This record gives sequence, C-alpha cells and structure tokens, in this order.
Amino acid sequence: MARPTKSGLDYFPLDVDIFEDEKIEAIAGEFGIKGELAVIKLLCAVYKKGYFVVWNDLTKATLLKRLPGVSKELLEQIVIRLVTWGFFNEDLFNSAKVLTSENIQANFFEATKRRKSPKPTAYLINVDNNTQAKGVNVDINPQSKVKESKVKESIVNNYVFGVFDFLENNHFGNPYSEPMATDISEWIKSLRKKGLRDSQIDEWLIMGAKVASGNNRRFWNYIDGILRNWDNVAAYTQEDIEKQKKNKSAGKKLENTGSSEYDDLGW
Repeated sequence: MARPTKSGLDYFPLDVDIFEDEKIEAIAGEFGIKGELAVIKLLCAVYKKGYFVVWNDLTKATLLKRLPGVSKELLEQIVIRLVTWGFFNEDLFNSAKVLTSENIQANFFEATKRRKSPKPTAYLINVDNNTQAKGVNVDINPQSKVKESKVKESIVNNYVFGVFDFLENNHFGNPYSEPMATDISEWIKSLRKKGLRDSQIDEWLIMGAKVASGNNRRFWNYIDGILRNWDNVAAYTQEDIEKQKKNKSAGKKLENTGSSEYDDLGW
C-alpha cells in the first residue's frame, strides 16, 4: 500500500522575537494573552495543512476547541485584525477566505523543497496569475500599485483626501483595496450630492476614523457604522456631532440606522 502523501509540516520555524513584532504587539495590546495564543494556534493550523487554511466554520470550530475561554466573536476579531495589519494576505482573505502570507509560503516551500510530490499551485502569492485547476493565485506586483493609483485618482478628482493617509498610518489596512476603496468612493459621491465640499467630506471621514482609532477598533466596518450613524442625523461637522451626543445623553431618541450593531457608534 502506497504511503500517503504528506501535505503539511510536522513543525515550522518560529521567530524568537515574534512577540516583539508590532503586529503581534498590537494583538496583545487589544486581546491580551488570548490574542497571542490564537496567533500561534492559527499558524499551527496553517502549517498542518500546508501553507494556507480556508477560514470556514470547520476551521473556526476546531480552533475554538483548542482555545478555551475564546469566543467565536473574539476569534473572528483577532483574525480580522491580523488580516488588516498584513500578518495574513488581505487579497486572498477577501476573495477566498484563505489565511496565508508570503512568509508562510516561503517557509513551507523551503521546508518541502526535497519532496518528490508535485509542487502545489493553489493560492500562491507572487506568481503569474494563470488559471489553475484549483485555487486562486494572487499577483502582488507593480500592477497592483497601478490599480491602487487608478483607484485613488478616480476618487480624488484633483482633491487630495487626507483620510487615505490617516487610515494607512493608523493601521486600518490598505484604503485602496476592497472593500474600503469602493466604500470611501461611495461616501464621497453621496456627500458631494448633498452639497458638502471635498474638504468637509475629508474632515468628516477622518473624524470617523479618529473615533474608531480612539476606541482601538481599527477596522473599516466600525468606521462605516460611525459614519452611517452621523449621516442618518445629518451630523457633518464636529458641532453637529457634539449636539447629537448631548441629545443622546439627555435621553432623546435618534433615528435608528437599521443596524443595531452600530446604533451607539460615534456617540
């Protein structure tokens, strides 16, 4: 009987200063030791499979069993942060719910270079973007930079929106990638139709990002929820927002956003 082909690794390299990595320090700062342990368990899950793991219900359930005291919601938040901060590849996560990275793939192929089995092709980063029988290849090369430039150009229209730099510099991920780029573009178009100047729109978007940053909730959905709350009551200036805060604290009912998850954001 033929010996089954091994797909993953029995062990993997772990940098001795992994907990000094700024991304892991940020995870520890927000989620404590549970966040650090989740990172190690996630890496084990990836390397056991090979060089990627699909982030589906089965993977989540398996990890939750190995992470006592960690809820499904907390684990999801940790993964989103790791993707947002570049620990895992954002394009592959958004397109295929796959967790991997250039570093993980480099480690895997170095460890398996002597194997005689065919080299796998699914979900490879930095390869020619050819059609494969399985998986999706992500081409992270100068073309991606051109795409980012076009996105920025199409949104800005001769006004340099500072919100892009703010989001990048404060670890919200790449604002020129999806879904952030499209959402920002839609906000700009919508607010222009309402008569706001680009400088006012930019200031408003940054205010929302600052609230999220101050709450240590550095992901786009959180910002978008804040903006929707403000937009729902036409609060487009700091003065308007402060007025609505006073109304809320006084017990006055505000319009419902239609999404209870975000009803209290921004107030």
